[in-house]
Amino acid sequence: MALTKKKEAEKAIDHEIEVTRAKELENVIMFDMKVNDVTIYGCSYKVLTRKDNGEEFGKVGFPSKKSGDTWYNHAFVKLSPADVENIEKQLEKLR
Repeated sequence: MALTKKKEAEKAIDHEIEVTRAKELENVIMFDMKVNDVTIYGCSYKVLTRKDNGEEFGKVGFPSKKSGDTWYNHAFVKLSPADVENIEKQLEKLR
C-alpha cells in the first residue's frame, strides 16, 4: 500500500502555468512563471541535445544556489511534458 502512495506522489500532474516575464540571453531564456497562483522568479529554459540519438529537447531550470560543490533549488515543481510544452508556447509568444 505504501509503495502505491509513493508512486502516486511521484507522478507529475498538469499545473496552471502562466509565464509572466521573459528575457532571451545568449544561449538561455530567463523567465518568471506563476504556477497555481505561486510566482517563481528566475527560471531558465534551454534547448539541449541528447548524446545518444541527437534529439533536441527543452529543459526548464529553477532558481538555485551553490553551496560547496552542490547546487540547491530555491523552488521546484515537477513538470509534466505537457507543462513544458505549455511553457515553450508561452515563451515563443513573448519573444
